[in-house]
Amino acid sequence: MTRTVAELQAQYPGAVTYKFGNAPGLSRVLVDLVRTGKKRATCLSQWSVDKGEALPVVGRCDIVVDFDEVPQLVTRTLELVPVRFCDMTEEMALMEGEDETLEGWRRQHEGYYRDMGIFEPDMLLHWERFEVVEDLSEGTR
Repeated sequence: MTRTVAELQAQYPGAVTYKFGNAPGLSRVLVDLVRTGKKRATCLSQWSVDKGEALPVVGRCDIVVDFDEVPQLVTRTLELVPVRFCDMTEEMALMEGEDETLEGWRRQHEGYYRDMGIFEPDMLLHWERFEVVEDLSEGTR
């Protein structure tokens, strides 16, 4: 049985919810990459933080929800690095698990941020390395 966000927040005090991606299909793909262990990092734009999205906190557990607000994962932030888009390193980009090269990461993420209307080559991102604390899909843990 799926636990509610409120139940998870009681178990993980201070946890906030967040989604991967900006559409249901992309979100499912990214959650699956986390579940397979390929994705262990993500980035958040300063624009999103300015619009009210919570900045990750090292050591805090947070709850990944899908676009129906159903909890999917609990993650813990291990590292948070402010980095401009143009300064993203290959090591950091590849930990996001979505591309095989830094160039591929740049191409995909530039398109993503252009679609949002916020792309700037020197835009500030908050790169987060995380671990999965709990996979909330049925049949796990």
